[in-house]
Amino acid sequence: MKVIGINASPRKGANTLTIVETVLKGAADKGAETKLVSLSGLDMRPCLACDACKENLGHCAQKDDLTPLMEEMATYDAIVLGTPVYWFQVSAQFKILIDRLYCFYGREVNAETGETKEIYAFPAGKKIVFVTSRGDPEDTQTFPHLYPHMNDWLKSVGMVLLASSVEIIHHYGSANEKDAARGNKELIARAESVGASLV
Repeated sequence: MKVIGINASPRKGANTLTIVETVLKGAADKGAETKLVSLSGLDMRPCLACDACKENLGHCAQKDDLTPLMEEMATYDAIVLGTPVYWFQVSAQFKILIDRLYCFYGREVNAETGETKEIYAFPAGKKIVFVTSRGDPEDTQTFPHLYPHMNDWLKSVGMVLLASSVEIIHHYGSANEKDAARGNKELIARAESVGASLV
């Protein structure tokens, strides 16, 4: 069992990283092989909308650190995706990853019927965990769009979300309390439990 954690927070040692690390620890304690990647340390370029990937589905033509990472992600059994929420949406680093995963999505036309079918180069059956961190109270109505958007994006590249394999871990606190998650015993226990459930 292999689990990769993607931390899309630009802040070092902050809440998103803490929770992603804790999910990975829960999986590792159950015997999983784990890896953590922080996007802020990578040479990452935005999608160029060149469509070169449609000629070689699943392979982005750009030569930066994100191209091999996306191909590596496809080899893992479970993926932990962590992002802070900035200005009502995922971080800029996370959005670049979302856009670049477009390389796994394609369409083919049936020559006989003319019908178009969606095809996916990303292997099916991954377990997906979303980790989010934001400073708003839990009952806020500000973010009802956020998780459906993530779900739609995943389905668009062939990752099917099943209720039994998806957990969304929320952390709420002041935007300046970057160590808040570390001191939240209930949150840490839940994150470890989610990680263990992946194995």
